[in-house]
Amino acid sequence: MSNIFKSGPRNIRQRLLRDIILLIGIIIAALIALGLYMGGKIREQASATIISNTSVIVKKKFYRFTEPVETYLSIGYQWGRNGLFTKLDTAELCRIFIPILTTHSYISAVSIAGSDGNEFFLKRDGSKWLTRLSAETNTKRTTHLQQWQENGHLLKGWQEKTDFDPRHRPWFLKASASNPGEICWTDPYHFFTAGKQGVTASVAWHETGKQTLFVMAFDLLEDDLLSFLNSLEIADQGHIILLSRNGSMIAHNRSVQLKSIEDSPPVVQAIKLWQQGNKQNMHALEFSINRQTWWAGFTPLKTEGPSGWIGVIIPENKIMGNVKRQWFRIATAASIVLVVGIFLALFLVRKYSYQLRDLPQQKIHNHNFENELFSLIAAGESTSLEFKSTIRMNLKTGKSGKEIEIGWLKTIAAFMNSDGGILLIGVNDDGKIVGIEADDFASEDKCSLHCKNLINTHIGPEFSRFIHPKMHQVQGKNIMVIECERVRKPVFLSMGKNEDFYVRFGPSSLKLTMSQMAKYLDERR
Repeated sequence: MSNIFKSGPRNIRQRLLRDIILLIGIIIAALIALGLYMGGKIREQASATIISNTSVIVKKKFYRFTEPVETYLSIGYQWGRNGLFTKLDTAELCRIFIPILTTHSYISAVSIAGSDGNEFFLKRDGSKWLTRLSAETNTKRTTHLQQWQENGHLLKGWQEKTDFDPRHRPWFLKASASNPGEICWTDPYHFFTAGKQGVTASVAWHETGKQTLFVMAFDLLEDDLLSFLNSLEIADQGHIILLSRNGSMIAHNRSVQLKSIEDSPPVVQAIKLWQQGNKQNMHALEFSINRQTWWAGFTPLKTEGPSGWIGVIIPENKIMGNVKRQWFRIATAASIVLVVGIFLALFLVRKYSYQLRDLPQQKIHNHNFENELFSLIAAGESTSLEFKSTIRMNLKTGKSGKEIEIGWLKTIAAFMNSDGGILLIGVNDDGKIVGIEADDFASEDKCSLHCKNLINTHIGPEFSRFIHPKMHQVQGKNIMVIECERVRKPVFLSMGKNEDFYVRFGPSSLKLTMSQMAKYLDERR
């Protein structure tokens, strides 16, 4: 037999269970979706915030570190324009700059040079100070070196032959190519006197009314920059890098542990992605290396004009260790959703409970079939129960009659248009089990197929899933039990060109007119 004849009715109790399970499923799906969405958002926002905040903190600390250098250069620019450095007097310049370099030990040297080739240079020499005074006369360079005590007392002096020309040094070339008064930073280069790597900040000017270009510069050793970077607190395995405005590396806080920048793939990849983004201000740049996620941020050292850059690169697992409190917010939100879902489920159960109190029986359970059957028969015909003696046989005439088939089809249509019900075929009006043997079907399958064809023809195959015929043997006689569900859509009984609408009215089926049907369906919604 067809599967539709084997399935039991999906009555209101089953629908209640279905709806609650569906509701719980929706709640669980909502919680999972919320967790995934919020988790992703928190991950992105937390990473971006931490990277951004770290970049700003590093930027501020670097600004405090370099601020004295730029301040003294700005002061030197004003002094130079007013003629203070026209004559490079070594003793006088030592009295000016030794206190500055003593106060700010990370400034390793100061230089003042002119476009005429003259230069003054001062640097530490252990516990003493070394000066160099270079001059060019008749295309010949003379270099006079002196050693000084901190109190300005000259210890000794001597001359050296050298082809050193300050006008060819990176700091002079950078400042002379810039606007007067603009402070410039070089890329890392090799210092001529110190013999070490470093960067130089410089500024250029023309003395008022004169053509000679002067440049003043302060040297910072790479070792001092690294000491500064290493003093900054950043996540374990994190990287801090200083970049020139054209993107070349100035300093890297882990360069001591690394032979070259190529030994740090996260730094290489972060710089590459930043450069691909046209060197923009990026607060949260995400990338992966060897299945480990990294976040990087790049912030300009100055908000206006050309500037170097600060880069911060941190592994995500170090960042996420700081955002556990964010997951508490997710758990709180999920708990709220769950509590709301439980209240909705309770409301649904309460709503259905009122319908279940007086709900007519729509199903006879197989495990207790005979007891339930006899209880129904004893209660008699009602809005949800009707007896029919046969499927097609007219017992009065002894012949098969179409009116017999239409009779029980009316009942099925009326059940579905009302609150559902059970049709017992093989039970007479007095509640006596007479069986359907009088219908003379060759087999149970033939009987079930005949019922199925009648239902499809007169009610419609689209409603077959709401109708559940079952054959049972009781007291040695076969009876047909047809369980009918309530259907929301109107169900019509078709007879030729006519379509009639039936509902249950007490123990009988009542045919409604078109206007009655319209009113009934409107109230039934």
